[in-house]
Amino acid sequence: MPARKRRKAAAAAADASGKGRVSADEKIARLFGLLLVKDVKKKTDQVPLLRRVGFEVSEVANMLNMTENHVKVADHHDRKKKAN
Repeated sequence: MPARKRRKAAAAAADASGKGRVSADEKIARLFGLLLVKDVKKKTDQVPLLRRVGFEVSEVANMLNMTENHVKVADHHDRKKKAN
């Protein structure tokens, strides 16, 4: 099953079980995170900004609708680029 379908199935299962509920604090944090990156066009450029302000890999992946691995790779590429 493709990753996108697995994510949708997992989200649907979480919603059905009630475990997918998001606290008010989490909603506010996500909103501020999205406001931070609203003018950045590429998702791979948004990742390092969100990681620098303290979002976990899983949170960034969830906010940007990316896989956790893609977030890790984008963050690594940014750190590598800044080191040079």
